[in-house]
Amino acid sequence: MTAEATVATFEAMYASHVRDILAYCLRRTSHAEAHDATAEVFAVAWRRFADMPADPETLPWLFGVAANVLKNQGRSSRRARNLAGKIGSHAVDFQPGPETQLVRRAEYEEVHRAIDSLKPKYRDVLKLVEWEEVPRELVAEMLSVSRATIDQRIHRAYQQLERRLKHMSYTQSQEGGDHDAAAAS
Repeated sequence: MTAEATVATFEAMYASHVRDILAYCLRRTSHAEAHDATAEVFAVAWRRFADMPADPETLPWLFGVAANVLKNQGRSSRRARNLAGKIGSHAVDFQPGPETQLVRRAEYEEVHRAIDSLKPKYRDVLKLVEWEEVPRELVAEMLSVSRATIDQRIHRAYQQLERRLKHMSYTQSQEGGDHDAAAAS
Protein backbone atom coordinates (compact mmCIF):
# COMPACT_ATOMS: atom_id res chain seq x y z
CA MET A 1 0.00 0.00 0.00
CA THR A 2 1.35 3.43 -0.89
CA ALA A 3 1.89 6.07 1.77
CA GLU A 4 -1.07 8.08 0.46
CA ALA A 5 -3.32 5.02 0.51
CA THR A 6 -2.21 4.22 4.06
CA VAL A 7 -3.01 7.75 5.22
CA ALA A 8 -6.40 7.70 3.46
CA THR A 9 -7.28 4.32 4.98
CA PHE A 10 -6.24 5.48 8.43
CA GLU A 11 -8.22 8.72 8.11
CA ALA A 12 -11.33 6.77 7.08
CA MET A 13 -10.89 4.39 10.02
CA TYR A 14 -10.40 7.35 12.37
CA ALA A 15 -13.54 9.10 11.11
CA SER A 16 -15.55 5.89 11.53
CA HIS A 17 -14.45 5.11 15.08
CA VAL A 18 -13.28 8.26 16.90
CA ARG A 19 -16.72 9.00 18.39
CA ASP A 20 -17.08 5.45 19.75
CA ILE A 21 -13.62 5.53 21.32
CA LEU A 22 -14.16 8.99 22.81
CA ALA A 23 -17.52 7.89 24.27
CA TYR A 24 -15.85 4.80 25.75
CA CYS A 25 -13.17 6.96 27.37
CA LEU A 26 -15.64 9.62 28.61
CA ARG A 27 -17.57 6.96 30.50
CA ARG A 28 -14.43 5.95 32.32
CA THR A 29 -12.52 9.14 33.08
CA SER A 30 -12.69 12.93 33.11
CA HIS A 31 -13.33 15.00 30.01
CA ALA A 32 -9.72 16.12 29.56
CA GLU A 33 -8.27 12.68 30.25
CA ALA A 34 -10.78 11.09 27.85
CA HIS A 35 -9.62 13.35 25.02
CA ASP A 36 -5.98 12.59 25.84
CA ALA A 37 -6.72 8.87 25.95
CA THR A 38 -8.56 9.00 22.62
CA ALA A 39 -5.61 10.75 21.00
CA GLU A 40 -3.26 8.12 22.43
CA VAL A 41 -5.48 5.28 21.14
CA PHE A 42 -5.21 6.59 17.60
CA ALA A 43 -1.48 7.24 17.99
CA VAL A 44 -1.11 3.57 18.92
CA ALA A 45 -3.35 2.62 15.99
CA TRP A 46 -1.11 4.60 13.64
CA ARG A 47 2.07 3.03 15.02
CA ARG A 48 0.55 -0.45 14.81
CA PHE A 49 -1.44 0.14 11.62
CA ALA A 50 0.02 -2.96 9.96
CA ASP A 51 -1.15 -5.09 12.93
CA MET A 52 -4.64 -3.58 13.12
CA PRO A 53 -7.40 -5.97 12.00
CA ALA A 54 -9.82 -4.99 9.25
CA ASP A 55 -13.49 -4.22 9.89
CA PRO A 56 -15.54 -5.50 11.63
CA GLU A 57 -12.73 -6.37 14.07
CA THR A 58 -11.23 -2.87 14.04
CA LEU A 59 -13.53 -1.37 16.69
CA PRO A 60 -13.08 -4.17 19.25
CA TRP A 61 -9.32 -3.93 18.70
CA LEU A 62 -9.48 -0.17 19.31
CA PHE A 63 -11.54 -0.77 22.48
CA GLY A 64 -8.79 -3.09 23.68
CA VAL A 65 -6.18 -0.41 22.99
CA ALA A 66 -8.38 2.16 24.79
CA ALA A 67 -8.70 -0.11 27.82
CA ASN A 68 -4.92 -0.41 28.00
CA VAL A 69 -4.41 3.33 27.54
CA LEU A 70 -6.88 4.07 30.35
CA LYS A 71 -5.17 1.55 32.63
CA ASN A 72 -1.85 3.27 31.94
CA GLN A 73 -3.43 6.67 32.65
CA GLY A 74 -4.81 5.34 35.92
CA ARG A 75 -1.40 4.05 36.97
CA SER A 76 0.17 7.39 36.05
CA SER A 77 -2.45 9.28 38.05
CA ARG A 78 -1.92 7.05 41.08
CA ARG A 79 1.84 7.53 40.87
CA ALA A 80 1.38 11.30 40.62
CA ARG A 81 -0.97 11.31 43.63
CA ASN A 82 1.45 9.18 45.63
CA LEU A 83 4.32 11.47 44.73
CA ALA A 84 2.28 14.55 45.63
CA GLY A 85 1.46 12.96 48.97
CA LYS A 86 5.10 12.16 49.64
CA ILE A 87 6.30 15.68 48.92
CA GLY A 88 3.31 17.33 50.58
CA SER A 89 2.13 19.08 47.45
CA HIS A 90 -1.53 20.02 47.24
CA ALA A 91 -1.22 21.83 43.93
CA VAL A 92 -2.28 18.85 41.79
CA ASP A 93 -6.05 18.75 41.17
CA PHE A 94 -7.45 15.36 40.25
CA GLN A 95 -11.13 16.34 40.23
CA PRO A 96 -13.17 15.15 37.26
CA GLY A 97 -14.45 17.69 34.76
CA PRO A 98 -17.91 19.24 35.02
CA GLU A 99 -19.39 16.91 32.40
CA THR A 100 -18.37 13.91 34.45
CA GLN A 101 -19.70 15.42 37.67
CA LEU A 102 -23.12 15.98 36.08
CA VAL A 103 -23.33 12.36 35.00
CA ARG A 104 -22.41 11.02 38.43
CA ARG A 105 -25.65 11.37 40.30
CA ALA A 106 -26.33 9.21 43.36
CA GLU A 107 -27.87 6.33 41.42
CA TYR A 108 -25.10 6.36 38.86
CA GLU A 109 -22.47 6.27 41.59
CA GLU A 110 -24.15 3.32 43.25
CA VAL A 111 -24.32 1.33 40.01
CA HIS A 112 -20.78 2.34 39.11
CA ARG A 113 -19.46 1.13 42.48
CA ALA A 114 -21.24 -2.15 41.99
CA ILE A 115 -19.84 -2.60 38.49
CA ASP A 116 -16.35 -1.65 39.62
CA SER A 117 -16.51 -4.19 42.42
CA LEU A 118 -16.93 -7.00 39.91
CA LYS A 119 -13.96 -9.14 39.03
CA PRO A 120 -12.22 -7.68 35.96
CA LYS A 121 -13.17 -10.64 33.75
CA TYR A 122 -16.87 -9.94 34.42
CA ARG A 123 -16.65 -6.16 34.54
CA ASP A 124 -14.75 -5.78 31.25
CA VAL A 125 -17.06 -8.10 29.34
CA LEU A 126 -20.15 -6.39 30.76
CA LYS A 127 -18.89 -2.95 29.76
CA LEU A 128 -17.94 -4.02 26.25
CA VAL A 129 -21.21 -5.84 25.56
CA GLU A 130 -23.70 -3.56 27.32
CA TRP A 131 -22.12 -0.09 27.19
CA GLU A 132 -20.09 -0.25 24.02
CA GLU A 133 -22.54 -2.59 22.26
CA VAL A 134 -19.76 -4.76 20.90
CA PRO A 135 -21.32 -8.01 19.66
CA ARG A 136 -20.65 -10.94 21.96
CA GLU A 137 -18.97 -12.90 19.14
CA LEU A 138 -16.42 -10.11 18.65
CA VAL A 139 -15.81 -9.82 22.40
CA ALA A 140 -15.18 -13.57 22.49
CA GLU A 141 -12.73 -13.26 19.62
CA MET A 142 -11.09 -10.22 21.18
CA LEU A 143 -10.51 -12.07 24.47
CA SER A 144 -9.70 -15.42 22.82
CA VAL A 145 -12.51 -17.24 24.61
CA SER A 146 -15.70 -18.94 23.43
CA ARG A 147 -19.05 -17.22 22.95
CA ALA A 148 -20.42 -19.47 25.73
CA THR A 149 -17.77 -18.08 28.08
CA ILE A 150 -18.86 -14.53 27.25
CA ASP A 151 -22.52 -15.47 27.86
CA GLN A 152 -21.57 -17.04 31.19
CA ARG A 153 -19.56 -13.99 32.28
CA ILE A 154 -22.43 -11.63 31.39
CA HIS A 155 -24.88 -13.83 33.32
CA ARG A 156 -22.63 -13.96 36.38
CA ALA A 157 -21.97 -10.22 36.19
CA TYR A 158 -25.71 -9.52 36.30
CA GLN A 159 -26.20 -11.93 39.20
CA GLN A 160 -23.41 -10.29 41.18
CA LEU A 161 -24.66 -6.79 40.34
CA GLU A 162 -28.14 -7.64 41.54
CA ARG A 163 -26.79 -8.91 44.88
CA ARG A 164 -24.46 -5.94 45.33
CA LEU A 165 -27.09 -3.33 44.46
CA LYS A 166 -29.61 -4.88 46.87
CA HIS A 167 -26.94 -4.89 49.58
CA MET A 168 -25.88 -1.30 48.84
CA SER A 169 -29.47 -0.04 49.00
CA TYR A 170 -30.03 -1.89 52.28
CA THR A 171 -26.77 -0.56 53.75
CA GLN A 172 -27.58 2.98 52.63
CA SER A 173 -30.99 2.87 54.35
CA GLN A 174 -29.42 1.43 57.52
CA GLU A 175 -26.90 4.28 57.57
CA GLY A 176 -29.61 6.92 57.25
CA GLY A 177 -29.25 7.39 53.51
CA ASP A 178 -31.95 7.67 50.90
CA HIS A 179 -34.78 5.46 52.15
CA ASP A 180 -36.68 5.82 48.85
CA ALA A 181 -33.82 4.19 46.97
CA ALA A 182 -33.79 1.28 49.40
CA ALA A 183 -37.56 0.88 49.22
CA ALA A 184 -37.55 0.94 45.42
CA SER A 185 -35.28 -2.08 45.15
